Amino acid sequence: MRKQLLLLFIFFLVVTSSAATHVAVLETISEKDIIGRSEKVFLTDKLREMAKTVLPDYMGYVIMTRENINAMLPPGKSVEECEGSCLVETGKNIAADFVAQARVGKFGQQLTLTVELYETAGNNLVGTFTTKKSDAEGLLIEIEEKAGQLFKKIVGNVPLTNKIDIKDETLLNDLRDGQQYRIVKIDKQIWMAENLNFSTSDSWFVKKKGCDTSKNMNCNIYGRLYTWSAAKNVCPSGWHLPSKSDFDVLLNTVGSKSIAGKLLKSKDGWKNNGNGTDVLGFSVWPVGKRNIRGKFESGGLESHFWCSSDKGNKACNMLLDSDTEKAYLGLDEKKNAFSVRCIRD
Repeated sequence: MRKQLLLLFIFFLVVTSSAATHVAVLETISEKDIIGRSEKVFLTDKLREMAKTVLPDYMGYVIMTRENINAMLPPGKSVEECEGSCLVETGKNIAADFVAQARVGKFGQQLTLTVELYETAGNNLVGTFTTKKSDAEGLLIEIEEKAGQLFKKIVGNVPLTNKIDIKDETLLNDLRDGQQYRIVKIDKQIWMAENLNFSTSDSWFVKKKGCDTSKNMNCNIYGRLYTWSAAKNVCPSGWHLPSKSDFDVLLNTVGSKSIAGKLLKSKDGWKNNGNGTDVLGFSVWPVGKRNIRGKFESGGLESHFWCSSDKGNKACNMLLDSDTEKAYLGLDEKKNAFSVRCIRD
């Protein structure tokens, strides 16, 4: 039976994309009789469920099943016996890129829970969290609240280029004014990787703070801010203002709205420790906005991008904020002035 399981897992590895990232959640362990076996199994299953939610298969992640893990363990070894540095070694034995495990102990009259996540190739601790509750049900609630953030750390440790077709394209030459823009292919979409800087009515230039425009071309990376009516027709020939659906595709390609902000934001310039990883090369800077009263605000804190969909006096826009890793799609007043990123027709 073990041989059959091993062959099944080898087949599983072969048919899975070579670029896939394998994540193993080992069985929860505890000191004798602190909690029962069924409770440990339930806590383990909840950890795997949280990993699956945060690291979906369409992003290239494979959350290994209990059967996969058991089939790959060396003879005579069980996951229940594994603790400490053995975690990483077990991860390597089962061909996992990342390995996690929960341990339950006791402190006074309360149960303690420690969950650790390791990257196996470099023997690196990616993250951990510890908590204590009066019973196993309380520990389960803690896993539901904290495990998602723990598994999100994997995203920052694996280049998205392993899972998504991402590459820089040649520069876009805007024949209207001779400006050039870096563009990037993200899976099947081709986006401007810089904010549009074409001068038109109802638009305003935003200079990067402290930048001398006569000496530094990087002053232009903030581009211009446009009202929605101006943004609708401002993209160069062959390009268009993205629809809400275009942004939905981008965010789903990244994985989800809950982590997209971190991956799309530039590596510096954001206040409140809000810098991103910019692994996609999308390079969103914290430009801020010009509100309907004509005041520039939220520089260093936010970036807004118009999309073509509208409803009454409001139109769709994507918002990235320094205080969160999320990306938001919502509606805002059309007379506000936001940034524009064009997408190829």
